Amino acid sequence: MTDRIKTYGLPPGGEVLHDFQIYEVKGGEIDNKHYPHKTDRPHRHSYYEVCVFIDDGGKHEIDFVTYSIQSNSVHFLSPGQVHRIFRNEDYHGYLIVFSSEFFPLGSTRQEDPLFYFPFFNNPTMLPILGLDESSFEEILLIVRQMEKESRLKQQSHSEILRTYLQLLLLKCKRHYMWKFAEKQKMNTPDFSQVQQFNMLVEKKFTEHLLIQDYAEMLGTSPAILNRSVKKIIGKTAAEIIVDRLILQAKRLLIYTDLSNKEIAFSLNYTDPSYFTRTFKKKTGKSPSQFRKELNEKYQH
Repeated sequence: MTDRIKTYGLPPGGEVLHDFQIYEVKGGEIDNKHYPHKTDRPHRHSYYEVCVFIDDGGKHEIDFVTYSIQSNSVHFLSPGQVHRIFRNEDYHGYLIVFSSEFFPLGSTRQEDPLFYFPFFNNPTMLPILGLDESSFEEILLIVRQMEKESRLKQQSHSEILRTYLQLLLLKCKRHYMWKFAEKQKMNTPDFSQVQQFNMLVEKKFTEHLLIQDYAEMLGTSPAILNRSVKKIIGKTAAEIIVDRLILQAKRLLIYTDLSNKEIAFSLNYTDPSYFTRTFKKKTGKSPSQFRKELNEKYQH
């Protein structure tokens, strides 16, 4: 398989921690010798990234959806998501990047605790948080403390940065819940169940499990699971699984040289023609049409 898109890991060594880095960005380019890549070309990471936008100026494309960069906003990226950023000259913000291993602090959960933040590892939720000026200043204060600590490199350096990161994400989660709680029904038991369902889908979507299998893993019935997913997301549980498969298919179509048949097999479709029909039903285009149109767009 030939990747047309690069997957970047955190750069080794340098003047910063390997598992955590923070960059201030002004203007169109990242003026930092440690930053590993250009961000205006489609790429993905093996790590998490939080983009803190102080001033507006540009666009951010995440998994084929383009968002305007607004002042006082935070964008969240999970490992494997494909994105690119176009920054204007008056752009100002911070990039915070970290590994899943860096984040846990006293966590007793076996699974990745970052899956419990609604804006990570969850294609059904908006990966963007817009804030009022007062709330954003609270977030920005934490970010600037992180930046200051990252330069000190004194005793307990990594523990302090890890604590700041947890505080930042918990504050963002609080604001995110305030902003979307009513719309997404986040304060109901259904939301918690759907969040766990999304976590399982993210890990197992290529296995083509039945809804009954997911329900058993969650200790509920297929009917209750479907009702909860429909209430929170507005789609059936089966639709969520297919949507995740189609998102992966889009990534493979645009960012690899795999044929349609090879993509179907890589996603565990035993019948490539069924994969093609499913893709067209979901997107309105055949896999080949989608690849052609997106490649032409990116070339321009």
